[in-house]
Amino acid sequence: MRHVTGWILVVGISVVCGGTHTRATAAEGFWVTLAAGAAKAPSPSDYDEFSIESPHAPVIIHQVTGGVSVTATTAGGFTIFSGSGTPLLLETSDGYGTLTQTGHPAPPGGLPRFDGGTMASLVPQPGVVPSGQNLLSIDWAEDGPSGKHILTVGLTDALGNPLGDAQVSVPKNGWWVIGLGTANVPDQSDPPGSGPSGGQGNGNGHPIGNGPPGGGGGAVTTPEPASVILLGVGGLGGILWRRRARR
Repeated sequence: MRHVTGWILVVGISVVCGGTHTRATAAEGFWVTLAAGAAKAPSPSDYDEFSIESPHAPVIIHQVTGGVSVTATTAGGFTIFSGSGTPLLLETSDGYGTLTQTGHPAPPGGLPRFDGGTMASLVPQPGVVPSGQNLLSIDWAEDGPSGKHILTVGLTDALGNPLGDAQVSVPKNGWWVIGLGTANVPDQSDPPGSGPSGGQGNGNGHPIGNGPPGGGGGAVTTPEPASVILLGVGGLGGILWRRRARR
């Protein structure tokens, strides 16, 4: 009977230690999402994205090529600009902002990463260039006789070092939307539609159509240092108790 009691002591402490594990969610970062779809389509036909480890980072849109007119939108208002209207500051410290082709608004389903999030409060400001901010470029290029276009975005740091890029194919007369800000990663499901690699990924390490975007967003359970100490003390106590019982 004494041996049984000793095992209950060890297992009991182990259970307590198991209850002290912490639940860690994916770290939030600054996300750039890019979606495109046919005119009046409720969801994207092409999607790409990337992220950097710099949450809430303001962005300077410093280059727009291809003659496209862009509308930058936040909760505070919107600003229409083109290549000649850059640079433009998009402050995302308290939410996210969007960039769309002027006259071609995107549907709500165009921003899966930011679903349920809050738009930034400050209106986009042209001609404002704070030092040390990340720089975003937008390139709009015709894709042959099909009437489609290729939209490419690139993000660099203030010194021009590449941080990430994304690209989508835009149907003729279709819509596109660029999302910039902190994504609601833990609660997100995959964006609708399929990517350029047949639904398996987009070339930037972010799967499309198969599990949580970015291959993550789930929780990981890890023991705390105190839990490990308690488990060791419990095991040692059980061994000493059994030795004393044998005497």
